Amino acid sequence: MKSFLTKLLIKYRVVVFKKESLEKLGVFYVSNLNITTFFFIIFTLILCLCSLLLVFSPMGSRLFDYSKKKEISELYLHVDSIEDLLNLHLDYTENLKLIFNELDTSTSATNNNIAFSLSALQSKITQQDSSLTSYIQKLDKESVIKYNKDILSKLDISSPTKGIITSSFNIKDGHFGVDIAAEKNTDVLSVLSGVVLFSGYSEDLGNFIVISHENNFSSIYLHNSVLLKNKGDIVKSGEKIALVGSSGVLSTAPHLHFEIWSGITPIDPEKYLQFN
Repeated sequence: MKSFLTKLLIKYRVVVFKKESLEKLGVFYVSNLNITTFFFIIFTLILCLCSLLLVFSPMGSRLFDYSKKKEISELYLHVDSIEDLLNLHLDYTENLKLIFNELDTSTSATNNNIAFSLSALQSKITQQDSSLTSYIQKLDKESVIKYNKDILSKLDISSPTKGIITSSFNIKDGHFGVDIAAEKNTDVLSVLSGVVLFSGYSEDLGNFIVISHENNFSSIYLHNSVLLKNKGDIVKSGEKIALVGSSGVLSTAPHLHFEIWSGITPIDPEKYLQFN
């Protein structure tokens, strides 16, 4: 090693003569280290120049396209995973058909903007053969509320909007949620993380959105002025999804009609949330 370093540091005397007269023009000293450093700098400059030419040449464009294709491929995989998650949540569609009437084709033919023609929001509660439903059915009312509170707390439930309750939950009267009076265009937030199952317009319900959540919960937000999410969007708890409004025949003033369902059973939102 020492001999190698010694060879690198050995200096050579270089004398420059004029060819015709052999006149001495100058003298300088050089070592192997100087020569190595010089060629290394030249090599680095050439490498940088070639890289720049490659990037801005047609060949470089092809390489760039290849990297984009790789990125697109990764995005496709990500979309596939989201699609799998969405397909799991779309099982709620069958349950939602128990809540909403089927599409009125005669009405939709005359008004393409209307997704549903509903005379009123109805519920057709049926029995399902599932261990979760069987378990909850065995509990008394207070135990069910405690059970739901524990689950919703773990899922980080939050209030859909701030306002005053003007109409409470009353399942006997067919009022499966609460009406929250609020100023027009107040933010409407998703109470839990989940997937948007429906986002559209109904003649009676106005602009409304339905979101599916974990543990067989779903939430419904009616009479909005503007919808900010589309079907299939993934939302987080507390994320803005709409603005309070008074759309739909059944609304007479700016407010949010909010419902939360456990499976096919509506539950009282006031038992689990604070609205003011």
